Amino acid sequence: MVDLARLSFGAAAAERDVRRGLDAYFIESSAYTQMSSGIKTILVANRGAGKSAIFKTIAHRQRDAGGLVIELAPEDYSYEFLSSAMTRELDGAWAKLGAYATAWKYLLLVLIMKEVTRRHGRLRRGAESQIYTYLRDNHAGMSESPFDSFVSYLRRIESVKVGRFEAGIRTRELQHLYKLHEIDHLVAPLIRLCERSRVTVLVDELDRGWDSSEDAQAFVAGLFQACMTINDL
Repeated sequence: MVDLARLSFGAAAAERDVRRGLDAYFIESSAYTQMSSGIKTILVANRGAGKSAIFKTIAHRQRDAGGLVIELAPEDYSYEFLSSAMTRELDGAWAKLGAYATAWKYLLLVLIMKEVTRRHGRLRRGAESQIYTYLRDNHAGMSESPFDSFVSYLRRIESVKVGRFEAGIRTRELQHLYKLHEIDHLVAPLIRLCERSRVTVLVDELDRGWDSSEDAQAFVAGLFQACMTINDL
């Protein structure tokens, strides 16, 4: 006889079972093998196919191996919020893909800087100390979600695009924003830190709240573009 009171079917979604048995019954498919190998991968499948379970298993095992892991997922309202916050291109707004890609690069680099700083403590010497100083002066004590920082940088670009600036000033300010001038000098020391501690960034649930708006499309396309740039570093 089976004691049904002791029978467990786990959580409703496998990814919620990561600390309660997922690792024991997880099947290492070819998709998992490719993802965990570090090959640049975009994982596409229907809901419930196991994408998030793969992500959670990778994150769990990377952390157990001493690696640093950043997990990102848009909130349910993210696409609706972006569409309401940004002017439509049809209404005269600027082309958006480049701005979204830049905002993604800014967000991901700042999150990676935060993660390696937590691992290595206060970086007091050499160029690496500039990372700690930048985070202390610009991101200390902020309780906002990562995507608040993303939207904030996007709006900085928008304010220059639509603001009343002379052409020369507008061009210079946009170049500074698109080239991430305020953190560009931190990339080289960040690369050195990442050589000491592997960092894995997993972005999941991009279909959550998807509304197929121009902002949603630019949001996802910008992420792909940003990831290619950062991986090349």
